[in-house]
Parts: sequence; structure tokens; C-alpha cells
Amino acid sequence: MGKMLIKGFRMLDGKKFYIRHAESSDANELLLFTKDVIEQSPYLLIEPNEYQISFKQQQQKVQQILEGPSKLLLIAVFGEEIIGRLDFSVASRKKIAHTGTFGMSVSHSFRGKGVGKALLSSLLLWGRQHPKIEKIELEVLAENKAAIHLYESAGFAVEGVKRQAVKKSYNEYDDLILMSYFFDNSRM
Repeated sequence: MGKMLIKGFRMLDGKKFYIRHAESSDANELLLFTKDVIEQSPYLLIEPNEYQISFKQQQQKVQQILEGPSKLLLIAVFGEEIIGRLDFSVASRKKIAHTGTFGMSVSHSFRGKGVGKALLSSLLLWGRQHPKIEKIELEVLAENKAAIHLYESAGFAVEGVKRQAVKKSYNEYDDLILMSYFFDNSRM
């Protein structure tokens, strides 16, 4: 799919930001953003010490996404700062190639201001234009109530629950909620 044009949005407090496709030149800022979000967010499945990616690896990853017709990497930018990201990929196996999954994160200081909603609406717009995508899937921690509310408000529905899928500490678990969005509701 072709590149999405830059699209402007306003945060709930009126500040302007925009969503655009990531480019190879964003690799270093994406790396720093991702490390920062991993440090700050209790809702990610990765621990800070598990994220061992170099600048070169980040550049290659961005380039692979840019070259893939069924991959997407969007960033939310405020001024010159990356404040959010969303990466999506279509399943590679033929029988499930009509589906795809995504991950999204927003900087701690910009959560609850409409940045996640803008990233999600940009994904849905892109997905509607994609010739193969019929269904978008995600997994979210059950305790991440704000994210679940955002997904439900965008039309995602709960499909199931993976009980005690995430071990937070000794004898403390969280469930993963499986959610999906269908572009053609007649198939449900």
C-alpha cells in the first residue's frame, strides 16, 4: 500500500500533533521512544532488559516494514518528538492472510489525550483501503481498562480470554483479552 499522507489531529487539550508513516530516518528516535515506553508502561509484555536492539537493527526493521505491502508503522509526532507508535502486520499464512495484528504505545505524558485514538483511527482507515484485510486482532492485558475502552469505542469486540497468560510476579497473573475488528460485519 502507498504511504499515508500526514494527517493532523488535536489532543483533548487542543495541542496539535500529527500521524505519519515512519521513515528510515526515524529509526534512532523510534529506538529511544520504544526504550522509554518499555521503562514506563506496566502494560507491555516485554521487560526493559529484554529489549536489546541496536540502532542498525532498528533501521533494518523500519526498512522491512516500509518495503512490505502488508505492514504498517505509524508514528504520532508532537513538534519533533515521537509520542506514539503503531505497528501492524498481516498474517503470513495463506488461510489467515485476511487477518492482521497490531501493537500500539503512547508516551506516558501523552496518554489519555487522544493520541491512541488517532493512531487507531489511522490504522482503521488504512485497513479499509487494504485489499486483503478483513479482520484486525489484538491482545490486551485485562487490567489495561483504558485501552480496552478505547478499542471497544472504535468497534472492537472481545473474542475470548487467555486466563493467567501473563505472570507478573510470583503467584500474580493477569489475563489477556483477545479482541477483533471486522471490516465487513456480514461475516460475523
